[in-house]
Amino acid sequence: MRDGTRSALVVDERLDEGLTERAIAAAGEAPREGRVRAGLEAAVAFAEADPEAARAALWELRGDHAKLARLEACLDRGAERATLALGAAIQLASAELSSPAPDLHRRLPELQRWLEDDW
Repeated sequence: MRDGTRSALVVDERLDEGLTERAIAAAGEAPREGRVRAGLEAAVAFAEADPEAARAALWELRGDHAKLARLEACLDRGAERATLALGAAIQLASAELSSPAPDLHRRLPELQRWLEDDW
């Protein structure tokens, strides 16, 4: 996931719009009950290819209110619960990506519980 010396997840110090679009598209193509999992799997595939860049992308996402609002809208619940769920998932993913041997696939069930409002 690298383009020269720059990660494809972060372009010109901004989160790659294509990454967000691919995760949302993957979720949209899945049956309703599998949308969260499909979106997560698309994001995890990119993140595991370059964990350092994925952490940088998540850091960038924290400050991008427009992208956060779009992702929260995809969660189909009240604004407060969507914000909490998305924040928890971002924190969980960031912590896992900071570990010596990141394995987001192992954390998929926990991420999915947060994003499916099963907490």
